[in-house]
Amino acid sequence: MSLLLHRYVLKELVPSFAVGLLVFTFVLLMDKIMRIVEWIVQKGVPLQDVLRMFGALLPNFLVLTLPTALLLSVLLTFSRINGDRELDALKSCGIGLYQLLPPVYLFGAVVCAACLFLTTWAVPQSMRAFQSMVVSVASKNIFFGLRERVFFDEFPGFVIYIEHLDVEQKSLEGIFISDEHFPDGPIYYFAEKGRIAGELEGKMTLLLEDGTLHRNLSSKEVYQIARFDTYRVRIDLGAVGRAGVERKLESEELTLSELADEARARAARGQDASKYWIKYHERIALPFGALVFCTLGVPLSLFSHRSGRYTGFTLSIVVVLAYFILMKAGIGLVQAAGAPAFVGAWLPNLALGAAGAFLLVRQAQEKPLRVLEKAVEGVQSLEEGVRRLLGRKKEGEPNQYSE
Repeated sequence: MSLLLHRYVLKELVPSFAVGLLVFTFVLLMDKIMRIVEWIVQKGVPLQDVLRMFGALLPNFLVLTLPTALLLSVLLTFSRINGDRELDALKSCGIGLYQLLPPVYLFGAVVCAACLFLTTWAVPQSMRAFQSMVVSVASKNIFFGLRERVFFDEFPGFVIYIEHLDVEQKSLEGIFISDEHFPDGPIYYFAEKGRIAGELEGKMTLLLEDGTLHRNLSSKEVYQIARFDTYRVRIDLGAVGRAGVERKLESEELTLSELADEARARAARGQDASKYWIKYHERIALPFGALVFCTLGVPLSLFSHRSGRYTGFTLSIVVVLAYFILMKAGIGLVQAAGAPAFVGAWLPNLALGAAGAFLLVRQAQEKPLRVLEKAVEGVQSLEEGVRRLLGRKKEGEPNQYSE
């Protein structure tokens, strides 16, 4: 009987989990759709390269969407079971709420393990691959990397800032360039406008117009300024790919052991290492949020017999939002109050896990909190009101043109 019941719960969890995973991943990708269009249409990046880069970013999205989809599936499954009075029927047969939990936590453990694999290995590797692809594409197409009002430092020895960029005309306005290839110190170029004069054999020439050249010779205590009508700056595009291996890795590209090594090295130099320790503990704590969502999702879904799909989506967003607010609060405790990094990283799991365990016990004892029950019913009433309002507007639309 228990095996049959557990299989039944799993069969309910899996479809809603798959739908939630697709929906939440698509929502996160929506933010990138316009950039995809810009890369392909305006900057001429091949579609194959764009798809490879977004494939490399996918593990980053899955770290967030896998636990969120699990929370949604738990909310939808137990909301339906409760709404159809199946839970009451099971109780009449002597089957309590706790007997429904093993498949939930088994599914949660699988999601937790998948997220742990992503945060500890797959995400750092994929981010390294993504950055390498960006560098490779930028070495072939400067306009891929350049963005208006953003400092661009992928070209070795150069920092470029553009106020306005016209991709079609290959023209630039409001230009600042720092060239660090000179032994006596960097040269700074300021120009009103410019354009790409040519790209040949891995070399690119920027033709600057109406600008000034600045140079600080600290060894001679001399500061030089020179005006120019036109000036050519040559950039070695091929050096971008060669420098990609030697560039300093960002924290997102470091594995757990590399994060710990960097944190210890910074501490030994007397620098602030809290950022790296927070990242280290977040990589471990975030996957266990899946188990926290299981604990919290079951009691939340049982507050009302009117729970449904829309309430499940709304509650999942509210819970995830609360989780990340607590995560930011934990980071603030570490950076401002000097709390241990593991306390800040684990704060969301500890707070929401304790709340979920308390609510789960209350639900199992059939003693739900009336305050939260009213809150959930308020959310449902608001959703029903919005749907009715939208329905009336839709029905009234043809009347606007009836005459």
